[in-house]
This record gives sequence, structure tokens and C-alpha cells, in this order.
Amino acid sequence: MEANDQGWDDFTHTTLTSQVSAHELFDRYREFQRFIAGLSRKELVARRWLKSADDDSPLGAVFFDLPIAKQPTLFRKSAKADENLLAIWQARTRAQAEYVYFAEELPTFTKVTREQLREVARLSIDPQIVRELPTILAKLGIILVYVQALPSMKADGAVFQLSTGHPVVAMSLRFPRIDYFWFTLLHELAHLVLHLEQLRDPVFFDVEGEEKDVAEKAANRLAKDSLVNRESWRSCDPKFDSSDRAVLKYANREGIHPAIVAGLVRRESGNYTRYSKIINEHDVRNFIFKP
Repeated sequence: MEANDQGWDDFTHTTLTSQVSAHELFDRYREFQRFIAGLSRKELVARRWLKSADDDSPLGAVFFDLPIAKQPTLFRKSAKADENLLAIWQARTRAQAEYVYFAEELPTFTKVTREQLREVARLSIDPQIVRELPTILAKLGIILVYVQALPSMKADGAVFQLSTGHPVVAMSLRFPRIDYFWFTLLHELAHLVLHLEQLRDPVFFDVEGEEKDVAEKAANRLAKDSLVNRESWRSCDPKFDSSDRAVLKYANREGIHPAIVAGLVRRESGNYTRYSKIINEHDVRNFIFKP
């Protein structure tokens, strides 16, 4: 859950100041000034990320979270993504993850397996399980945080590691649909299986983007394999039978929520008018943010 009233100044960010010269620090401060000038203060106040439109102090964490060097090639975002929005969202997710780390006793993270991804996918059968997922994944040493996307931000999730080695999966809930939520979650968890050693810097994911990066394609493939069996999917009934009944039957066979099957069929077929009732039955944001 998003701790909107948690101040960022409770966390320490010393990486930047310990690794750059005074000249570089000054240049980065000027970059930071340009950065905050482009932010919507009204939106940040509404989210209680700032106490008032004139108070910049909570944004200090953003300055210290700015990347020291260019992001590596694994960094993935929509070509049209607003880097300012991504930067502030990333800083917020990191601060929230650090709060979780200090507030809870997390086991040391060692690894997550393909089999465990499949087990997580099966939890989707209960649409309200999204409330419990942070607790469930915490038992594996994984920190899951929900921080809603800022308007016009082109990212649905991100994955990175804290200095403690604990991986963080951040979900923006840009779209409230169950199929988007679960594919994004499994995509980010797939990175922990495939690319753990490369996650010191965040990897962003745009569920609507066209993936060209090899690592992102691999994460997409593993996410899909975790949701549906590759062999059965090739000739499953929903590909040839457009009825809701076919989707419900196959979803029951795979042990996942029907909206996920409907979403996969829509994406592969390019027909986004099918299964609207199944797709739009639940709003994930309501399960997470409303009492």
C-alpha cells in the first residue's frame, strides 16, 4: 500500500555525494532545478507528496536519486515517456521500498524460480489477492510497492535492487485492469529470474510498448509462460472460439483469472473489442487503495 504521509526526508541518500566531484554536484543541482520546474505541483500536493506547492524540501530525495551516469541499455521506457515523471516516480518507489525494509523484518533474498512465478500467477484467480501480494512476496525477500503513475507517465512497472540486495517491484497501476496488472507483475518478477545481476539500476516497463530489447522480450516470454502453459496455449479454444465460455473454461484449466486469458487473446489477435465484460469486471485500484 502507498504510504502517502511518509516523508522522504526520513531516508538517507548518500550515493550521489560520495561518488561525484563538487563541480559535477553543482551541474547536477542545476539539472535538478530544471527538473523540478517541470513538475505539476498541484498533482504532487494532491497526492501528499508535497505539503504545499511552495515547499521543495521533500523533493531533495529526487536530487540524490538522479543517476550518476547514463542508464545502461537494459533501461527500458517508452520513447515518449517523460523522464521527469519517471524520475520522481522512481524516487518515490525507492523511498517507499526503503521504508518497508526498515519497518519489516524481511528475509534475505536469494533467488526466485520459474516454478515460484507460476505459483504467484495462480494467485490471480482471486482478484482481491492484490491486497495481500506485498505480504506474500515479502516472505521471499521481495519488496512490492504500489505507487500510482503520475499523469502522462508511460510506465506500468519497474524493478531494481536496494543496496541490501532486496529486489523491489514497483507497480504504477496506470491501467486498472486485472490482465495488465498480472502481466506487468510477472514481467518484473521474470527479470529477477533472468537478469538479477543487472538490476542495480531500474528497469522500467511499458505494457503497451513495442519491445525490441532482447532482455525485455525474454521477460515477456517468461511472464506469459508463467501465466499460461506454452503448449496448451498454441491451440487453446479461445483462439478459435470467441465466446466468453471458452475463455472461462481455459482460465479454469490454467488456474488463472479469466481476464488474463481474455487480455492475451486480445493482444495476439489485435481485436480489442472482444471480452469487454470479462476484461472490465474489476478495477484493481479499488482493491488496493480503497478500504
